[in-house]
Amino acid sequence: MGATALYLIGCSSTYHVPSSSKVVINKEELPTYNPKIFSKKKKSQSIPNEDQLIIKAIWLEEQHNYRESHKLYAELYDKTDKEEYLLKELTTAHYAGVLSKNLPQLKKYIEEHPENLQAKRLLLSFNLKRKKFNQAKMIGEKLVQQSKQAIDYELAANPYIFTADYQKAVSLLEKAYQSTKNEDILLKIVAIEINYLHQIDKAIERLEEHRKNEGCSEKICLQLVSIYVQQNRIERLIPIYKALAMATKKEIYIEKLIESYIYNKDLDGAINFLENEYRNDTLLYSLYMENKLYSKAHKLAQKLLQTTNAPKWYAESAISLYESLNNSNDKEALKKVVEEFEKALRSGIHNPVYLNYYGYILIDKDIDINKGLNIIKKALTQEPENTYFLDSLAWGEYKLGECSKAYKTMKKVVEVEGLKEKEIIEHWNAINNQCKTDK
Repeated sequence: MGATALYLIGCSSTYHVPSSSKVVINKEELPTYNPKIFSKKKKSQSIPNEDQLIIKAIWLEEQHNYRESHKLYAELYDKTDKEEYLLKELTTAHYAGVLSKNLPQLKKYIEEHPENLQAKRLLLSFNLKRKKFNQAKMIGEKLVQQSKQAIDYELAANPYIFTADYQKAVSLLEKAYQSTKNEDILLKIVAIEINYLHQIDKAIERLEEHRKNEGCSEKICLQLVSIYVQQNRIERLIPIYKALAMATKKEIYIEKLIESYIYNKDLDGAINFLENEYRNDTLLYSLYMENKLYSKAHKLAQKLLQTTNAPKWYAESAISLYESLNNSNDKEALKKVVEEFEKALRSGIHNPVYLNYYGYILIDKDIDINKGLNIIKKALTQEPENTYFLDSLAWGEYKLGECSKAYKTMKKVVEVEGLKEKEIIEHWNAINNQCKTDK
């Protein structure tokens, strides 16, 4: 069916590629029939255990055990010939997926009770199962002329779907949708338009109109998401994920929204959303750091430290404070940075990224080169091939005058990373020029 067949249209948030079957259609949900006292045939009669059988049949039906319930209704109808049992037998047969032997009686019943919609619905459904589509179409026409109910328009559309008359099916489903604004009916229309009529733009227009007028449920929003992702229209995802985030409060949609902002290179939009519309301080901190808003990041890290008591925020507070410094050689400011890192270490922080960051500051700012090297070596025990950690190690070795070690270590870094990053270039030039005699 081409690229459009990749779109999933369904009634859940889990998407799969549609099957190769020509027809994709949900099981029709018929309204529960409430038995009435119909005019009895002359031969109708009661049986001694009728009440017990009725109670058991109803109980089984409520438990959705339609197959066993059907057996009891069939027995009741066979023994009493009462019309109310006929319709119950046929209804449970439909739900149980079995073909009733009483279809001829159903047709006769419809002739005698042309006003009964439930009987027509049952006969249409059984004709669909028997692939008697023309007969199903005729019953469907009578249904919609008589009832104008959404369920009947939806049911009448089914034989046209099975016979690939998709335009007719859509016209019937549209009437069902217009009277109810039911999103499941809308999704069925969209399924036909995308998978069979190849009218993707029209399907999108329907979904967007529903979103505008009726709101964006997860079903509708996720359907739009799947289409826009397939079309790589990432900019269209932002309002949809925003609607999902605000409606459901689910973190997954917040994250997806932020990803969409970042993909569209709109960090300001992402930050504005998290500052004003939906508070997620952890994500907001990451965006502040990404956007180099270090002072804001430091203030937020201190807040998160107070509200969470998580030791990582000591380290994050130290990093954001250091990055916010106008003068990175300010001794008083560096003292505060060291204090925050020391609190992080005492609280059990062993994250190698934090260790490397702290160790490098101790080395680069000549605060305590030996201690810095020891901390870097602890980071390398966790990630021995990490070139950023090796760069820090080489810089510490160089600062201690261990040129031979520094050159060998730095050479590994350059072989992997090349000379692209400013800091690596500076370290390599210094070590290479200073330590030539010790190579």
